[in-house]
Amino acid sequence: MRSRFSCSGLLLLVLAGCGGSPAHRAADPFAYDAKRPLSVQQSGIAHPNKLMSVHVLSFSGASGRVDAFVLVPAEEHGRLPAVLFLHGAGGNREDFLVPAAILAERGVVTMTISQPNDAFDFKPLVVNARRALDLLSARSDVDPKRLGLVGYSLGAQTAAILAGDEPRLIAVGIVAGRGTDITTYWIRRAHTHLYFQAGTLDEVVPHAQLVALIAAAPGHPKVSWYRLGHSMNLGSMRAQDAWQAEQLDAPKR
Repeated sequence: MRSRFSCSGLLLLVLAGCGGSPAHRAADPFAYDAKRPLSVQQSGIAHPNKLMSVHVLSFSGASGRVDAFVLVPAEEHGRLPAVLFLHGAGGNREDFLVPAAILAERGVVTMTISQPNDAFDFKPLVVNARRALDLLSARSDVDPKRLGLVGYSLGAQTAAILAGDEPRLIAVGIVAGRGTDITTYWIRRAHTHLYFQAGTLDEVVPHAQLVALIAAAPGHPKVSWYRLGHSMNLGSMRAQDAWQAEQLDAPKR
């Protein structure tokens, strides 16, 4: 899919990196009011067991409520790292419950959220994710200096933007991510550890766009290619979980 963004206008200059004055380039098109209350509403705990509990909740997002699950390890280890999972287009907070649960078993607080599905308006996607990170950072059991993020497909594009625009992140996993003007612009400015995963048989994102996003990343990010289509399998997600746990210094289990 070809990006519909052009190099005209102040905002698009910032997004696509097409030039403009230093002041223009310094603007943050994904800025938000971090002081606005999250207004968290708890809906209960689902399936508590000896390994973890799944907290069902919602919070105030960019526009309207954002549904979420927060998976909390049962054993106390002081302040824990935390990882946010972002689904692909057409998905919801249930999509990454399995890898979120696996990572929670390793002593990491994890969170999944339901996002809008508009690939042409990244601001609500990015702001919702940043407010989710606000929620995690405010928890008494989370170390706000050990935050990670995993994004798949449309969520991977959001994750690529956040890698360059969200200074709190330590580790960002980008799974089946599309390289566009916007995502490559922001990934070039990444300040965090990166792990790319992609399928050589991806039938949704052209191979050239998968490669373009990886090639734009600074330094020497970790990259894994799989003989898979657009959907990853449990083995690839376990590898992402293990990398996140290592980067965020998760408790040894």
